[in-house]
Amino acid sequence: MTEIPGMEMKFTVIKNADIEEYLDEGEKSDLSRMLWKISKLRKLDGKVAEQSHLVISTDEPYIPKVVDILKENGHWGTVQDPNQLQFEIVDDVLFLPESRE
Repeated sequence: MTEIPGMEMKFTVIKNADIEEYLDEGEKSDLSRMLWKISKLRKLDGKVAEQSHLVISTDEPYIPKVVDILKENGHWGTVQDPNQLQFEIVDDVLFLPESRE
């Protein structure tokens, strides 16, 4: 992933083809159950249960223009979401950040 200063890690995106290719049937079922639960709980909280988002790869050459548009509209910042984890994969090993507690 290309690092972009000020980019907030607000969403988790999983490519559908990766789900099909890398998850077994049980894992697909687990993921489906988790997404269903989130959708139902969002609805109970009065939020839109299912949202649609535009995803842009950070290595696209036009990213600076997109960032400028987001900044102009107040949708760019460095606020940390406590529900998001930033991780790193090195040689097929997943590294989670250390807890701040």
